[in-house]
Amino acid sequence: MCAISLMLAQPAHAVAGAAPKEPLTAAGKAQCQAQLTEFNQSAQVYNGKVDEIKALEAEFNALNAVIEKEQAVVDRRDSAAMEALNAKIDASNKLVERHEQMGRSIEAMASESKLRAAQFREQCENRPVAPLSPPRSQPKDPVCGSTDGAKGVERQIEAALVEMRGDEKRHQAEVDRVYEARAKAQSWGDEKRGKIWLQVLGSPRFMAFEREKRPLVQELMRVLGSKPRNGQEECRLIQRIAATLPAIKAINARQYAFMADEIRVAK
Repeated sequence: MCAISLMLAQPAHAVAGAAPKEPLTAAGKAQCQAQLTEFNQSAQVYNGKVDEIKALEAEFNALNAVIEKEQAVVDRRDSAAMEALNAKIDASNKLVERHEQMGRSIEAMASESKLRAAQFREQCENRPVAPLSPPRSQPKDPVCGSTDGAKGVERQIEAALVEMRGDEKRHQAEVDRVYEARAKAQSWGDEKRGKIWLQVLGSPRFMAFEREKRPLVQELMRVLGSKPRNGQEECRLIQRIAATLPAIKAINARQYAFMADEIRVAK
């Protein structure tokens, strides 16, 4: 099992012989970024479970090594010694049961992640970026009423997406740095490391951030699902997207700060 994540790739050349894909509008690109953010947050939970099952395997192997040694030398007439040995065997069997349960859960999560990754690649990768359509009629909006204004809005959302990707990388790097420093200071083993991640990612505060973002992401998806009839409508949709992204970015920043604070005091 390995860690998973996605990054929003730059447009690439189409594969020879493959049918060309429709151009990706600025609104479509923002939708891809929203999908990417949601996917990578789910991937953090998956990776935490992978760490946990690896720690469980290490615990199982260590316990089995002890059992094998004791089985070779135990005095089977000694009831106390046999009771202690049987207790270790029972504990080993329980670890096997936990491993099987976790394995099924991780397999289901991996299948879902592969499906979502395939959908993301189909919808978002190897797509040229479409130019902003010119308005069909003279609009009243001073921004969307001109070619320069519409292009300015498109540049605004492009800059917002670049900034969000950069912020995500910086925040994640800071959380990783805090995590490694705390793990070293507390001498955490693999099992403890996995438990700490699950504790943080499954905490009520973390899930509260997820709930806070959900209506913004849903609103973003509603906007992105709209079918603009002309360049003016497309420009206005992009304006709404540009207004939503900073709110999502601000919640992400508070969520990463919470993760770092929790890890700093974890024991």
